[in-house]
Amino acid sequence: MQTLKAEKVFKAGEVIMTQGDAGLCAYFIQEGRVGIVVEKSDGKLLHMGTRGPGSIIGEMAIVDNQPRSATIKSLENCTLLEITKDDFARSVRGADPIVRLIAQVILMRYRDILRRSQTLLADSADSPSAEELEREYAEQINVVEAIKMANEFKVAIACQQLILNYQPILSMETGRILGFEALMRWQHPERGLIPPDMFIPMAEDSGLIVDASRWAIREVCQMLNRLDKARPDMQDLYVSVNLSATDFDDESFLDNLYDTLEETGIPAHRIHIEITERLLLKQPKNVKETLDSCRARGMGIVIDDFGTGYSSLSYLHQYPIDTLKIDQSFIRKMREDAIVFGLVKSILSLSQNMNIRIIAEGVEEFEESALLNELECEMAQGYFYSRPVDEMQVLDLLLKHNGSCPA
Repeated sequence: MQTLKAEKVFKAGEVIMTQGDAGLCAYFIQEGRVGIVVEKSDGKLLHMGTRGPGSIIGEMAIVDNQPRSATIKSLENCTLLEITKDDFARSVRGADPIVRLIAQVILMRYRDILRRSQTLLADSADSPSAEELEREYAEQINVVEAIKMANEFKVAIACQQLILNYQPILSMETGRILGFEALMRWQHPERGLIPPDMFIPMAEDSGLIVDASRWAIREVCQMLNRLDKARPDMQDLYVSVNLSATDFDDESFLDNLYDTLEETGIPAHRIHIEITERLLLKQPKNVKETLDSCRARGMGIVIDDFGTGYSSLSYLHQYPIDTLKIDQSFIRKMREDAIVFGLVKSILSLSQNMNIRIIAEGVEEFEESALLNELECEMAQGYFYSRPVDEMQVLDLLLKHNGSCPA
């Protein structure tokens, strides 16, 4: 089986793509130069020029699904970043329809010019070359790093570079661990541990978060099975998994989720779906249907970072939400800021008034924990109790907070 790689390497003289073939991908040139040749209907060859680092080749075929318009060979050893048709489709799926239409019309007209062209016009000495314009644009939008990280993230998913850490969620009354939040980490073989705020936005923008979330859900289920063998008395523990709007936009999301639960034998109530307020605004219709289905199966629905987005009490009864997380920024300020303290009290009142469970997030100090206890907050998580830990340390936390397994 061929090893999945983030970069493609072509030796000097190799054909990268052939005129008339189906175009399944484009390439961003990192190193090396390529030559572009168009064969006319009479068999004559037009040498259209060369491209080097910073240029994209093969882009037309992945936009309009037409055959390759030229043959491209490597003039030197080349290192290329692949942009697949699926990558492109995910990127433009959410684009404005007018933008997509104009891009398509421009491409069609360009192809028509190529078909009608009988001579190769020389570039004006006063105007920048196409290669220079492409490189300048690529540098402006930092496309190289974005494509490279996306390709490396594909490798990360396939090659088990992703890991999950687990942060416990505790009962404020008893101190027992009730569940965990699963937090994704990327252990890059060269860059080391990459923070989530560096790769999650890229994964969401590229659509790769769907594959990563599928991996995470399966890994959580397998972890729960392993945990059950070590602690059969802890089979009520749940794990909360963070999902994005892109996950809910995937038509096969629910089928994959249900199949994973069935295959691993994990009851649905042990998986909690954690989303942000912003997601409810981005895709309200699709999200509601999906959440209703998950809730009907018995899964918990958690709103993360409550109060930081466009908070509205209306969605608390429109959607099947059973748990709110008070954002950590409120927890940090509530002792010094009377307004924030009032907001925290108001959120906590929802527990009794609307039968919604509340988790205080980001508790880092004893004073914060003590105040939340006074306010009768039900659950909390944060560094004061435990940092996120790997699976091997989960058993130690359970022993500390929940005691040993009964004989």
